[in-house]
Amino acid sequence: MKRPPSYIENYESWEKEFTYYTDIKVRFSETDAFGHVNNTVAFVYFEQARIDFLEQKGIMKEWLKSDEKRLIVTADLQCNYHAQIKYGDQLKIGVKVDYLGTSSMDVHYIVKKEEEVCLTGRGTIVQIDAVSGKATPFSEAVKTKLSAN
Repeated sequence: MKRPPSYIENYESWEKEFTYYTDIKVRFSETDAFGHVNNTVAFVYFEQARIDFLEQKGIMKEWLKSDEKRLIVTADLQCNYHAQIKYGDQLKIGVKVDYLGTSSMDVHYIVKKEEEVCLTGRGTIVQIDAVSGKATPFSEAVKTKLSAN
């Protein structure tokens, strides 16, 4: 990566903080007429990796209960494109919580093909009350799970 985005102060230390990775193989339907992954697909990869990460932490099933009054929404999402991705590429996607607040968290992403960084990204996820739509604090149990490596 020639120049890291503004949300990465020191690339080497930032990359070392990723402890969770998931694998995705690029499908033909994710490519454009030139054989490259469509730029919107990066956000699908981020979403899948984030859900896998939250499932691994044991949090997703709580939010998905039918009687649950809290849910998570994406408040913003950013992607930086560093290298081309094509059909058949095997991707390794890292997810980490960079900042954990009262009712929101800043989640960072790294997407690699072999050892080449193809994408980096970040986004704010907010927990809201399903009825009022207003931000609601994470429980201490959720905070503990999100803070654990």
